[in-house]
Amino acid sequence: MNLHFFRLVFMATISLATMITWTNPATAQDNPPVGFEISHHHVGISVSDAEESAAWYSRMFGFKVVARINQKGMTVVHIQRGNCYLELFQVEGAIPLPEYRRDPTSDLGVHGTVHFAFQVEDAAAAIKELKAKGAEIAMEPLDTPGIVFAFIRDNSGNCFEIIEYKEQ
Repeated sequence: MNLHFFRLVFMATISLATMITWTNPATAQDNPPVGFEISHHHVGISVSDAEESAAWYSRMFGFKVVARINQKGMTVVHIQRGNCYLELFQVEGAIPLPEYRRDPTSDLGVHGTVHFAFQVEDAAAAIKELKAKGAEIAMEPLDTPGIVFAFIRDNSGNCFEIIEYKEQ
C-alpha cells in the first residue's frame, strides 16, 4: 500500500479518536475488577550504539543515565527523565532497522508495537527546538481539532511521536 493511503488512514483515525469516547461503559462494567494497580514504567528500544543513543536522548530531551548493564554480547543502558524511562539495547549481530520501519505511517501496516510518544505542552515549540538541535523529523506536525502531533527519528532511525493535547 502506498504512503499517501496510510497517512490518510492515520490522520482519519486520529481525528476520529478526538471525537469519540474510548471506553464503552457497558463493556467496562462486564469485566471483573482487577486486583492490582499498574503504571507505565519504560519502553525498550533496540539501537545500534547504546552509549551514543543515551547521549542523543540526553541532548534532545534531557534524559540521564540511571543504569548500565553489560552482558555477553549485549549492552543495556537505562535512561530517565522524570517518570519516563527508556531502556536502550545494543546487541551484537542485530540487524539494522528496516527502511519501512523508519516511516511512521508505513509501520502501521505491520502488527506489533508501532511507536511510543512523549507528551508536551507545546508541540510546535518542541519540534522547533528539536530541529535546531539536529533531530530528524519523520513527519511534520499535524494539527487536528484535539491534538497536534509529529514524528521524530532517533539516532538509530526509531520513530517516536511528540504529542500535544489542546484541552485536558
